[in-house]
Amino acid sequence: MFIGFLITMIVRLFFCAQVPIETSDLYRHLGFTAHFFEDPKAFYWLEPARFPHEFWSQFWTEIGYIYPPLALLFFAVFGSLGIGFFWVKLVLTLFDFVSAALIGRATSWWAGLIVFSAPIGVWYTSHEGQYESLVTLLVIISVLSARGRNWIMAGASFMLALQAKQFAILIAPYLAYEIFTASDRTHPLKAARSAARMLIGFVGAFLPFIPFYYWRHDLWLLPLQNQENLLNPDYWPLFWSSSALDHFNEVSSFRMIFGGITTTAPLLVLALFLARGDFLRKLPQAMPCLGFWMLIKSMAWVMNWYINIVPGLAFALWRYRRWMILLFAIHWLQCGQQIASLWGDIDGEEAVTIARFHQCVWHADYRAKP
Repeated sequence: MFIGFLITMIVRLFFCAQVPIETSDLYRHLGFTAHFFEDPKAFYWLEPARFPHEFWSQFWTEIGYIYPPLALLFFAVFGSLGIGFFWVKLVLTLFDFVSAALIGRATSWWAGLIVFSAPIGVWYTSHEGQYESLVTLLVIISVLSARGRNWIMAGASFMLALQAKQFAILIAPYLAYEIFTASDRTHPLKAARSAARMLIGFVGAFLPFIPFYYWRHDLWLLPLQNQENLLNPDYWPLFWSSSALDHFNEVSSFRMIFGGITTTAPLLVLALFLARGDFLRKLPQAMPCLGFWMLIKSMAWVMNWYINIVPGLAFALWRYRRWMILLFAIHWLQCGQQIASLWGDIDGEEAVTIARFHQCVWHADYRAKP
């Protein structure tokens, strides 16, 4: 087991020292947020066109910063200090390691290793620098806190997760279920007290973010503007809809078939899980993962790395260890893009962009002219 974690960490550290080749998001995050401390009130109203001489502004030129405040602050620290890609990806990788360790300690170390070594997580966190690992860690802490009846921590970590990425809202049914089961016949008010404590943690964690919502009331809904675009490699199988092909723009047949199988499989597993009795008790614990896959497979715009939040949502099934590990195992297989890239099937960044990234591995002035 230790050897598995060690080998995975070595591979991940190697990837941290490589530059992103599939997505420019990390550079854009660091470049855009490097301007946050200049005028925090105006930041969510800025557009990349305001900074035409900075390299990051060429990516998604028509879209401002659409991520919640915790994500903004995370990248703003690195971007403002000129910290290179390696160190950002290292921190994100450590988030994944802590998540895997928490899952392993609470359930099974095999489960933790499966999560930590999942190819889609190894690639998109440690190589490409996507930040789902931050969201996943906060969701896992919230689940563990609810499991341990530490309601203030559960509420606070849930709120922090919401301020990192909107998908965290999907863990809410599980948290509500844990509050409901906290009561019993001898203490009928126990659930209300638990809910009150969670609310205290929830509101307390939100207080530092109030200014952001005062400056931009709709900021939590900003990602919805991406749904005006059409690309979803995980869309429903083709035979469900004659218009499904529209969602697979430039996606190879292999990825369509492989992704269709590996992203539909969790729904079938969850359906079987719910069909095996005690439906009302199981449903709130299955809803985070079930809701995620229903949403992912129905959205107009979905990126491959969104799936990296799955371990946090599937962890809500910790009472049903075998089912949870089965979902983790399917998650491990959700790497169609990585397999396809072995024979050159990859829609990567241009050579000039990758050359720029090579200059930013260890340190960078993200506000400098190209």
